[in-house]
Parts: sequence; structure tokens; C-alpha cells
Amino acid sequence: MSRSELAERQAALLAALVAGGPAPAGIDPSRVALEASALRAKRRRVLARLLPVEVHERLGADLTPHLDAWISANPRGTGTSMHADADAFVAHLRADGVLGRGRRRGWASRMQALRPRLH
Repeated sequence: MSRSELAERQAALLAALVAGGPAPAGIDPSRVALEASALRAKRRRVLARLLPVEVHERLGADLTPHLDAWISANPRGTGTSMHADADAFVAHLRADGVLGRGRRRGWASRMQALRPRLH
């Protein structure tokens, strides 16, 4: 197998795992589906941890379905940080009118919220 053929097979497998593509020839589709599901669940968990409190308060139990729909429609880009991913999800919620405009945005505001407050 040439390097270019290997690269094509790897790209097809990656597309199946993270972008909803079909399982490549010679690879068990049920195993690909299982791994893809595990990767989506991992992304959902990480995003949920990074989201501002207002998102959790506003969506409550509806957060998981919103995240799942967004994750399915928005595969992560190469080199995209999870913080940028979380910011993009929040921007999507704001654009759809699910969240109002926030005063502070981005990962820096989340980090500031985690700092201990001195009284």
C-alpha cells in the first residue's frame, strides 16, 4: 500500500469517526459507529465542563440534546481548541436566540469565574 493510499484510508476512517461518514471498506461499520459514539460523548462531556454557567442554567436538561445536535452538525476543525469549540457552541445558541447576549464571553471569563474570590 502506498503512502497516498494509506492517507486516503486514514482520512476516510477519520471522516467516519468524527464527521458521520460511512465506514471505509474492510472496517466493521458497527465498531466504527461505536467508536464514533464514544468520541461524541467525550466531546459532549468536555464541552459541558467548559460552558459558562448561564448555558447550564438556561438549558438545564435540554443541554445534552442541544450539544448532540450541534456536535453532529459541526465536526471539530483541525487545530481547533476545545475552548474555541465551546465558544462556537455558545455563539450558535446566541444566534438562535436560545441565549441572550452575554456581557463577558470566551474562555477567559470562564477561567475568571473559577478563581477563588477573596472576601
